[in-house]
Amino acid sequence: MSKKIELDNWVYCPECKIKLKQQNIAYHMKHVHNKKIDDIEIKPLETSHKKRQENKTPRGISKTTIAIITIIFIVVSASISIYFLSNSNNSSNQNNSNNSNNQNENKSYLVSIQGKGNYTSIQEAIDSASDNDTIFVSKGTYFEKIIITKPLELIGEDKNTTIINGNGSGTVIQIAADYVKISGFTITNGGSIFQNKDSGIKTSSVYNIISDCIISSNKNFGLYLSSYFKTPYNIIKNNTFSNNRYGIYADGSKTNNISSNTFTGNTEYGVYILGQSDDNLISDNIFIDNNNAIRIKSSTKNTFIKNLIMNNKNGTYFCCGAVNNFVYNNNFINNANWNAKDDPGNIWDNGIIGNYWDDYTGIDANGDGIGDTPYLINLQAGDGDRYPLMQQI
Repeated sequence: MSKKIELDNWVYCPECKIKLKQQNIAYHMKHVHNKKIDDIEIKPLETSHKKRQENKTPRGISKTTIAIITIIFIVVSASISIYFLSNSNNSSNQNNSNNSNNQNENKSYLVSIQGKGNYTSIQEAIDSASDNDTIFVSKGTYFEKIIITKPLELIGEDKNTTIINGNGSGTVIQIAADYVKISGFTITNGGSIFQNKDSGIKTSSVYNIISDCIISSNKNFGLYLSSYFKTPYNIIKNNTFSNNRYGIYADGSKTNNISSNTFTGNTEYGVYILGQSDDNLISDNIFIDNNNAIRIKSSTKNTFIKNLIMNNKNGTYFCCGAVNNFVYNNNFINNANWNAKDDPGNIWDNGIIGNYWDDYTGIDANGDGIGDTPYLINLQAGDGDRYPLMQQI
């Protein structure tokens, strides 16, 4: 009795193990193997379609799994990104809000003596301002004595024509706050009382910047710096100090940066440093036609470099406990009485180069640009510049 065979199926020949369609197996067994199909066990072979379907199923499952994992990964990554982006935006919004608030809080005022601004008086604008505000001052002459009691910025339109005149008495600008910036003014006609430290500008505070000003014709000090028991880090740069009694008078004021200023026509000193005014940098300044260019007294570790000291009655004078001050890379030219006068203990070169002295009489035999013998400053002690320069810097 013949087995029922589905024509769509494939079977293996049990004798030769080849693959045959089921409708051909009886003929094959009879003519090839001389056997009847009823005498053998025929094992159906999965059809290629079925096999493809079943083989496709694992791949389908694998792709599905991968797709699911990928979707989960994307969702998780997106969630994490959204979380951090949200936090970042919140932080940014908060910062922007803070900046916006700061910008909203930090205002600008215009002072005009012609009445074209918010105020006609600089002091009125200062009194109305809040911390870190900016006050612009139009050109003109303002007969005022100003006290600054908050951190702010005071900007003149033009240093030659924006003038604050102290009217011959007291201090013109007194800085009684930290982080004050002043620029773009002529500051003149401060008073003459030494005990009161009358000045063009007076400060005992820290982190102030005074720049691009003309500080002139003050009867006592152009700028008075005092900050005992503090480390002020004041910056004094690009100013002209002219025709004052003292250009800058620093008493107990440390770590200031006095750079790129011009000191001219001051009747006592361009710069006078005393009273433990230590660690100041005095660089790239011009001292010309002063009675004395600079004096350092009872102060240490000041650095005096890249300055021009020319046509003064006296050049530099270190005395009275001034030790371990560093002086090099300066030009000393045509100072009437002396280029330098010193007590022992100061250093007049950096171990490689010293200063240019127009009255140096030594020679440079090897042509390296350095004098072969020292330039003696303290003749009695034999101290001086060990590496005097043969040419101006």
